[in-house]
Amino acid sequence: MQISRERYDVVIIGSGGAGLRAALAAAEQGARPVVITKGQPQWSGGTLSAHYSFCAVLPTAIPGDSPEVFANDIMRSGEGISDPELVNVLAEKAGDAVAYAQSLGVKFDPAEEGGTTPHLGWLAGHTYARAVHVGNAVGRELIRVLLKAVRRAQIPIHAFTSATDLIVEDGVLKGVAAFHIPTGELRIYEAPAVIIAAGGGAQIYELNTNPMEATGDGYGIALRAGVELVDMEFVQHYPTVFVAPAGARGLMFNSGILIPKGARLLNRHGEDFWDKYGVGPLVEATRDVMSRVMSQEIAAGNGTDRGGLYISTRGIDPRELPQLQEKLLHDVGVAPDVQEREVAPGAHYFMGGLRIDVNAATSLPGLFAAGECTGGIHGANRLAGNALSENQVFGAIAGRNAAKWALRQEKNLKAEARTEASVLAPVRELILRSGSTDREAIHPSEGWKHVQSIMQRWVGATRTEAGLKQAIATLNALREEWENRVAARDASLPYNRDIGKALELRNMADTGWCVAQAALERKESRGAHVRLDAPQASAEWTCSLVIRMSAREAIFRKQQRGRVMGE
Repeated sequence: MQISRERYDVVIIGSGGAGLRAALAAAEQGARPVVITKGQPQWSGGTLSAHYSFCAVLPTAIPGDSPEVFANDIMRSGEGISDPELVNVLAEKAGDAVAYAQSLGVKFDPAEEGGTTPHLGWLAGHTYARAVHVGNAVGRELIRVLLKAVRRAQIPIHAFTSATDLIVEDGVLKGVAAFHIPTGELRIYEAPAVIIAAGGGAQIYELNTNPMEATGDGYGIALRAGVELVDMEFVQHYPTVFVAPAGARGLMFNSGILIPKGARLLNRHGEDFWDKYGVGPLVEATRDVMSRVMSQEIAAGNGTDRGGLYISTRGIDPRELPQLQEKLLHDVGVAPDVQEREVAPGAHYFMGGLRIDVNAATSLPGLFAAGECTGGIHGANRLAGNALSENQVFGAIAGRNAAKWALRQEKNLKAEARTEASVLAPVRELILRSGSTDREAIHPSEGWKHVQSIMQRWVGATRTEAGLKQAIATLNALREEWENRVAARDASLPYNRDIGKALELRNMADTGWCVAQAALERKESRGAHVRLDAPQASAEWTCSLVIRMSAREAIFRKQQRGRVMGE
């Protein structure tokens, strides 16, 4: 089995907005970075699915707005458990991130025709309008200019390369092990610094809004290396995700734009049910509140046969609907004149992830992280429009600090043979099982469906102790089975996508287990974490929950939070 070896200063896992921004920042410090990505740059990753906005306080902000006000909005949305130091950095630096994107060529929609000052849109939960946008495709435009800059800087990008594990020896980070899908080659990337920018993990749920690549790779890789994660119980569900027709299932219907224009939520009987829950006006509701109320209405037996509700756009001028979204929906079978769309809350964004500090450093020296795979900023609920702000601000910070760390380290990076053999062993054994005719073998696609079914049923928008315990037991069994029963159908190595899917399944199972463990440990309801058997928030739990894995078991500790600037 062929093994190749390469050496860099910084290895970046992921080619989305955070990874590309980190690569540019690392190169600017004089380091030699490489980006490895299991997909194809510009056509994969979560940043591409960011439709509308990129929030920041600009020099042209509405009078009264400031980084302090922005930070307090984030803390309020996070329900007291966001890390105030990280929040302050995000609020202060988001404007610089917008300016950097403009310097690369992003042309945000102007406030006035022919002008250069960006228009500022308002989103629920924000005190002031502060969302800049590029039509309904700001994420796609951001990736376009970042990728162009990375190529101009001659930073190598290794596509279709799945990072499998970190190489850690006696507590020292030595690099990354990977599997190259086109050749079936195992790879060792030696580097003193690694940045995980692998995005989220919403594909562990059956109904989700994420690209197929969002399988929790960063979380799984970090857990197996003993790295601390935080706030993993908080998974944001986008409230209005299509459940039908089949071609549209999993696509978001942009309620954030349409509800302020008059869209309403209806149950299967055509009743507007919102006010009976006593949670304030629908137009002011954040995503976690919408998802919680909608899940309760469905659980009360008022959902459709497919487990959804209706969002009605009756009375809204069709020209007010996002036109790019409408064209896409028409292409997948949604009639252009329909005024009631069948939707339900779908997994959308992980608030939790690798625990980082203001330098984007994790609990493992030399390992940095940025983007959705990190935790601590958003607390119990992410404020709309802050995903791109986060990945650009902390992508730059991670890149700079990883480069500085790497350039200070010794150049003798090679791990001992036994360490490398141990890290590569699970992948070697998976490859050797490929093509198995054993009736007990679990094929990756079956494993995917199993994880998604478990998470959707027991660890979704609402949870109970009994369901979480059932999920943990079932996922534990699958995690053990992965080591000896999961097998690709085909034994050939070049372009064996089944092996790639099996590697993703390993991360999905570990990520789902982590979410369920954290959800079981937090015995209250707060933000996106709703326990039907503990429906109230508790002062005892006004803290973050830090989790790491040791000998396949969950180790927890509580982390108290402070205050934001200006308080």
